[in-house]
Amino acid sequence: IYALCIEHLKKEHFQLRKDLPDRAEHLASVKAQEILIKEAIDSSRLDDAAINFVELIWTEALGLLDDVLDKAVTSISLNDVSRAEGILLWIRKALDDHESPEKLSTMILEFYKIIPHKSGLEYDVNKKLLSSKQDLCQLIRDMLNMHEINMLIPNTPSISKYRALRCKIDVLDLEESSKVKTQIKENLSGSTIEVLGIYKVHRIIETESFESHLGNIRSLFHASSVSNIVGILSRGLLLPKIATEHGLERSDQGNLGSGIYFSESVSVSVKYAQPSRTDGTRMLLICDVALGKCYDTHYTDSSLTAAPSGYDSVHAVSKKEDDYSEFEHDEFAVYRTSQVKIKYVVQFCLADDKIKTFSPVIPTHFEDQVLSLEHQPQPEALLDDITAGLQDKSGNPVPLKDILIKGRIIDFIAEVVVFQMYENQTGSPIEAKYVFPLDDTAAVCGFEAFIKEKHIIGEVKEKEEAHREYREAVREGHGAYLMDQDAPDIFTVSVGNLPPSTKVLIKITYITELSYKNGCLSFHLPAAVAPWQQDKALNENTQVGVLSIQSSKSFSLQMSIEMPFKINHINSWTHQLKIKRTDCKAVVCTFADAFLDSSGFALEILIGDAYLPRMWVEKHPNKESEACMLVFQPEFGASFDPLSVSGEVVICLDCSNSMAGSVIQQAKQIALCAVASCQFSTKLSVFKFGTKFPSHPKDFTMNFAALEKFITSATATMGSSDLWKTLRYLNLLYPSECKRNIFLISDGHIQNEGMTLQMVKQNAQHTRIFTCGIGPTANRHVLRSLAQYGAGAFEYFDVKSKYNWKRKVKNQTTRMFSPGCNAISIKWHQFDMKTDELKHAPAQIQALFNNECLLVYGFISRCTQATLNALVDNQELQAMVSTTELQKTTGTMLHKLAARAFIRDHEQGMIDENETEHEAKKQLLKSWIIQLSQENSIVTQFTSFVAIAKRDAKDYQQADTMDVLELVAKEDVDILPYMQYLPTTQGAPCQPDVNVRRLFFSLVLDPVQKAIEWARRTDREFPAICQCLELGKDWDSFTKKLLLFCIINVIAPSKLQPGKKPYNYGA
Repeated sequence: IYALCIEHLKKEHFQLRKDLPDRAEHLASVKAQEILIKEAIDSSRLDDAAINFVELIWTEALGLLDDVLDKAVTSISLNDVSRAEGILLWIRKALDDHESPEKLSTMILEFYKIIPHKSGLEYDVNKKLLSSKQDLCQLIRDMLNMHEINMLIPNTPSISKYRALRCKIDVLDLEESSKVKTQIKENLSGSTIEVLGIYKVHRIIETESFESHLGNIRSLFHASSVSNIVGILSRGLLLPKIATEHGLERSDQGNLGSGIYFSESVSVSVKYAQPSRTDGTRMLLICDVALGKCYDTHYTDSSLTAAPSGYDSVHAVSKKEDDYSEFEHDEFAVYRTSQVKIKYVVQFCLADDKIKTFSPVIPTHFEDQVLSLEHQPQPEALLDDITAGLQDKSGNPVPLKDILIKGRIIDFIAEVVVFQMYENQTGSPIEAKYVFPLDDTAAVCGFEAFIKEKHIIGEVKEKEEAHREYREAVREGHGAYLMDQDAPDIFTVSVGNLPPSTKVLIKITYITELSYKNGCLSFHLPAAVAPWQQDKALNENTQVGVLSIQSSKSFSLQMSIEMPFKINHINSWTHQLKIKRTDCKAVVCTFADAFLDSSGFALEILIGDAYLPRMWVEKHPNKESEACMLVFQPEFGASFDPLSVSGEVVICLDCSNSMAGSVIQQAKQIALCAVASCQFSTKLSVFKFGTKFPSHPKDFTMNFAALEKFITSATATMGSSDLWKTLRYLNLLYPSECKRNIFLISDGHIQNEGMTLQMVKQNAQHTRIFTCGIGPTANRHVLRSLAQYGAGAFEYFDVKSKYNWKRKVKNQTTRMFSPGCNAISIKWHQFDMKTDELKHAPAQIQALFNNECLLVYGFISRCTQATLNALVDNQELQAMVSTTELQKTTGTMLHKLAARAFIRDHEQGMIDENETEHEAKKQLLKSWIIQLSQENSIVTQFTSFVAIAKRDAKDYQQADTMDVLELVAKEDVDILPYMQYLPTTQGAPCQPDVNVRRLFFSLVLDPVQKAIEWARRTDREFPAICQCLELGKDWDSFTKKLLLFCIINVIAPSKLQPGKKPYNYGA
């Protein structure tokens, strides 16, 4: 058809042109215009005048940074820039609150620590200084984004710099140039300017997102420094993060609030155009601005963040003879970047400007360079076998004799006390080091040591200070004890200068949260240590000149259990237990010959009504303080169709240049693991994205071997992270009968963040996003925001805890096969309205999925009721939880867990949806977080426990008379002292139905137990296989169907007919 049309037009004497006139572009559709712009950007042709313009703006931007910064701009990370912007906003709020000059000077010092300056540090904080530093941060961000695109090219050619701007730049022909000059002349008064060049600009994003439907489109002027032009062309005009964009230099400085300002007068705009230091010229932007319905005002209002209700923009009306106004000139402000489309950049000079000749050295290399695929390291095994126990290179055992555990479980939380008995059996002092992993929700809150007659209590201090005190004590011959958190779930204990033939008892108290697995609350104490963590702990030299040896250990445990509902069953698949209990309380302990092997210790508790929301309130015993905890675990209906939530899985692998090095290798490991976990999806595809897109294997979507090969071949050479292109491509044709699940692996440094998040939010009904953060400089805030807007979940893959990566991947893929509960918010009902602002952690709550529990903590006094709101399949859900004054408990367990939650939220969470506000609030809360850490003795990755025992010669001669059992017995957790342990090694149901007792104790117990073990093993290997095979919601419901448990009673052995055998359920 196309050929026939062309032939017909030729017969009508039309000529076929290979190029399209610029003025004809507006006749094309928006999509066609985007394609034309993209083709022009990718072209290797560029006009000489345009090349000189590109070189000028790049030289100006880089020159400014070289003069100001004390280190190369590439050594500053994007996360550093975000922190610096947050500090500026924090200072701005302090300035508005009239803080003292001394405090403001101290605050600005934090900024200089992150963004080091060569000289001329200014401590006199004012709006002008903050505005200039904000401009500096934006320029650094722009340069880092540009560097990411061209970081593999040592001598960046002009065409690559041009492509990095991500916009089309044309030199005008005479006719259009004359029209623009006429427009400038007609809007100029009181001064003369000389136009040196006019460049037409086409930005892809503005072509797509410009809100032309608002109408009232005006051609207006906006001036800026030449050093800002690179950033403006690459990411567009941005709303100021600090309310005054131009500081005190503006005559109308931010008087219309946090908007983008324009003028209809060239004379007004040129006041804000600073001359270039490179050649002395200035820059002026001419933009199409969709004003829509414009609100006229004669009065300033610096608090505006949006146009008044019912309006799209604000017009500052200048004063007239008969009209009062607080404005000298007419100005316009819009509050959405989508209302602006940059049309021209005008290069000009004033009469008094001194123009210098600019002759850039233009590289002649015009082809992008890419890394060779040869010698690319292949992804290593994601999880190696874990060897239990610690040994040095000579095979000497750790001097750890015994491990004794005392613990309390209350609902979904636990407080655990670990006693470790060390003994130096040598004739000289030694240093022992014991590394043990805990769940990543755990936090150590107590550290004590007992040696001979001395009791030493550890203090929480900054990690550097604690290590220094430890080393000094060891050198002086004193006893020294150090506890560190090397990763979110790895703790190390160092015992220095343990005297010969001496025992020391280490007491560690930690708090943690239970998980929910297979319909049970699950507590796990791991004992195996990953090999790389062992090597790190053994190789670290914390003590000089002291022998280091290591040893085996025995194990005993006693725990109390308190539940809000009836306890139906208690079980441990790792140890035999002695149990005593009532309906809602229980005590368990191990037998005398127990041993902690590589499986650790596991405890499963089956309770009734686990899905009911509930509230706990705890009073502090020593001060006026109350801590609250909300427990929410949504129960999704069993009738949902698993294909509706898991119909399509798309793995998106970030191959931008910022992922280079070990990060891309780690990302490929995660992607390969995800492919292996998603083999039951109805459709699985893989995309690699960067600046260029799409890049995906079209011909082997479900060919797993080909997908793995495609992933393995990935290299971090695809420019910047333009995720929005991938999302737009996928959203053009979204699934109609099922949900699409995107598994995103990235460092989070994406371009056009605002538009990307908006795109995710608009398509959340059919496309969910599950994000995986990778790399030491990953932008966790952006990745959390993507998951939050996309009704998914976020996981960060810390290289220090690499052994749990497979578990995190399976967590994400399991969520994809589950319905979700998102848009979760909490409203606390407090009766005292005079209290401080209510705080809870996590501040921003991510979506919940099947078998997941939400625990929300808060320091809120006089509160016994809260409301939880959420969306389940776009249907509103509201749950009211409450307690009474009589049900409030007294203690410190909830206070410590609440403190841990706030500290974790400060370090890893998302305090505010806006990244700059998030960083500003982190600075504001810093002193409070330190106070929480000290008051509750919470050890983190940034603090350590240290305890020093002063010694003299008499201490070494003193006999070791410590009674370990007596010290351990003081930690009493037996809440049922009046009861005896049951005469069975495993717990039986509390007051069970006779048929349930028969199920557990009949002849079919062994095959059922085998079936349970098989189901658990299969579920670990293939998450949500039960749903994919349409057997039921989970193994629990499927097993009940299989056993006809919901219909008839299980047949007792005595009622079996002769010759009949029970069903072999384990087959």
